[in-house]
Amino acid sequence: MEKEFLRRQKEITIKDVARKAGVAVSTVSRVLNGLDKVSDKTKRKVQAAVDELGYVQNQLAVSMVTGQTKTILMIVPDFTNDFNGAVIQGAETYLKKEGYTILVSSSADFKESDYETLRLRFSRMVDGILAVPSPSDALNYNHWGKPAVLIDCWRPENDYYTVEIDNAKGAYLLTEEMIKKGHRRIAFVGGILGVSLGGQRILGFRRAMADYGIPVDETIQKPGVHFQETGICGMEELLSLPASVRPTGVIAVNNLTCIGCMEVLLGRNLTAGRDISLAGFDDHPAARYTAPGITVISRPSIEMGREGARILLRLLQNEKTEPRRLIMDLSLVRRGSVKCLLP
Repeated sequence: MEKEFLRRQKEITIKDVARKAGVAVSTVSRVLNGLDKVSDKTKRKVQAAVDELGYVQNQLAVSMVTGQTKTILMIVPDFTNDFNGAVIQGAETYLKKEGYTILVSSSADFKESDYETLRLRFSRMVDGILAVPSPSDALNYNHWGKPAVLIDCWRPENDYYTVEIDNAKGAYLLTEEMIKKGHRRIAFVGGILGVSLGGQRILGFRRAMADYGIPVDETIQKPGVHFQETGICGMEELLSLPASVRPTGVIAVNNLTCIGCMEVLLGRNLTAGRDISLAGFDDHPAARYTAPGITVISRPSIEMGREGARILLRLLQNEKTEPRRLIMDLSLVRRGSVKCLLP
């Protein structure tokens, strides 16, 4: 029975739908593709015929008529970061509701030639691009010739639509939290000054230290890429310092770096908030369920993906959307990982 159904379904054509509905093939095409106005009565007749016959559109044929594939390419740095997964979820949920398919590619370890290969392979297959650029990604996505929206990105020199948070503000709040609890020797692990959002977070840290009149000790600042290994190396180096110069608090540039810091503490049988204070970005599971929980900056990750997809579809429909930089809210989530040093 199932094989017979599939055989019949494959045989059904737009001509069968037109015959069943009692309209011209061109009318069925206009209804299905939404190319121009058709009366509600005719739309209902066509849809009833489609439903009764089980007709499924040939998407390749549709794309040839409309010039759209109804497919979006999404590029993220890697699949190990909880933030990227949440952004993908938000974008996919929105796009699926709007009748779009999403293709996802990881740019981990990509070279510039790899992006060019990706562009040549997919540029004709997709209508637009959603990208979460890696910290070192300085590519011009406008070269794809497709509408593009960047998520979790800071590129003031380029004319992109972006969905962001105020990264400098987030780092400022984390630093201020430590300062108000008596910390003066504060390290920042990860990020590279002047590069994308990590650089903005470093600036926020430095601004908070300056506002409270506390000098930044460069010997305990550990810049680096936004991966777990940076946190591991940074925390190992900091804990190896003499007690007199060791930081009392550490701020990690992102969730993966924070997890790396936590791994070192666990390996040494040390506890955040007791032996050394730790704070970071993104409310990831490790931050929530470790004991004690880690103080973090929480941001609306799923909503950032959804908003990026919404803006991209508006661009595809030639609708202007403002502002070009959408700055979403963030919040400081206090947990037990920042020790109070005040008497």
